[in-house]
Amino acid sequence: MLFFSRFEELSAQKGMSTTAVAAKLGIAKTTVSYWRQNPSAAPKTEQLLKIAQFFDVSTDYLLGNTAIQNAPDSSTPQEIAKVALFGGSEAVSEQAWNEVEDFVKYIKQKYNMQ
Repeated sequence: MLFFSRFEELSAQKGMSTTAVAAKLGIAKTTVSYWRQNPSAAPKTEQLLKIAQFFDVSTDYLLGNTAIQNAPDSSTPQEIAKVALFGGSEAVSEQAWNEVEDFVKYIKQKYNMQ
């Protein structure tokens, strides 16, 4: 997915137009028009960082390099596992996560890995 598609999608989720988001961030309306008309166009680094911060997503997500809005904090193994197992879904129920943990315990016991 290209940048403008993500920008449009995230703006809609906030109930705002792309030009309204840009105005709030100090980005010119003509710049938004340029992105819209040039599918391979991407914002300058400073603009990209402002947009990512505004939507609380990674720059890689905005640029279409990943489907995961935010990479997990590397200091939390559970978050890394959730991304690996569930594709970064934040809606992993406690029951589902408990089943994953129980399965890991089972595998460790089966192969004497404790």
